[in-house]
Amino acid sequence: MGSRYRLTNSCSRLSISLLVLFFCLGISAQALAQRTPDVHFVPTPMEAVMEMLQVAGVGPGDVVYDLGCGDGRFVINAVQKFGAKRGVGIDIDPVRVKESRENAISAGVSDRTTFFQGDLFESDFRDASVVTLYLLPSLNLKLRPKLFRELKPGSRIVSYAFDMDDWKADVTSRVGSSSRYYFWILPADVAGTWDLTVAAPAGPAYTLDIAQKYQQINGNALAKGKPIILARPELRGERLSFSLQDEVGGLKVTLSFDGVVTGNRAAGEVLIEGGPQAVRHPWQAVRRP
Repeated sequence: MGSRYRLTNSCSRLSISLLVLFFCLGISAQALAQRTPDVHFVPTPMEAVMEMLQVAGVGPGDVVYDLGCGDGRFVINAVQKFGAKRGVGIDIDPVRVKESRENAISAGVSDRTTFFQGDLFESDFRDASVVTLYLLPSLNLKLRPKLFRELKPGSRIVSYAFDMDDWKADVTSRVGSSSRYYFWILPADVAGTWDLTVAAPAGPAYTLDIAQKYQQINGNALAKGKPIILARPELRGERLSFSLQDEVGGLKVTLSFDGVVTGNRAAGEVLIEGGPQAVRHPWQAVRRP
């Protein structure tokens, strides 16, 4: 009798818990549906859509997310016209989501596209390699930390009409007579002190100090206590390049470094010019804690 009572009591508590869970989920979905969209839907001109996808270099290996997808035109064209592997559209307005799904079916790409209702600031888009936007300057700015936090270095972001304040675009271009779009490649984090070695007989070693603001970098190298300014430093996604003048083997040479940054490590190839002949050697660097 006691066991049966305990079992019945447990089932009652479980039923109440499930009812509470379903009730909360219902409230959450209802709140999302009733929330006023941050941006009134205005479709991006198709000419701009195609040019923006082109400048972003969308191709077969890409997963394209449109944040505030409207009628789905960025996602659909990324898959249909540029061969993207997959496209995902997020919009807080259920009417727009329904319209996007219907348009994807009509375009024959529903198997490679997904559209869902959601809050951009709570959605997960860390698997995106390309992100498209047509929001407002305030929303772009609010999204910026999330883009840096979730996207991988080298991911591409393209925004119609509005920029991202002091994060200067890699490309700014005009579409038609009055509209602009802005394109960024998300830069790797390279700020700090790095120990660099060149894999060659008697290869030089350097300590690099790099300062960074978004994709803009500068710094200097230290070789045997002698400071050397980094010339033509450039950061494009995860690709890092720079050159410096030094004396190697008694000869004044130019060393041009090019490589890829992966977390706290970087590696690539250096071209050394100024000796009897130009030579190439591997190099690697490790960032100090």
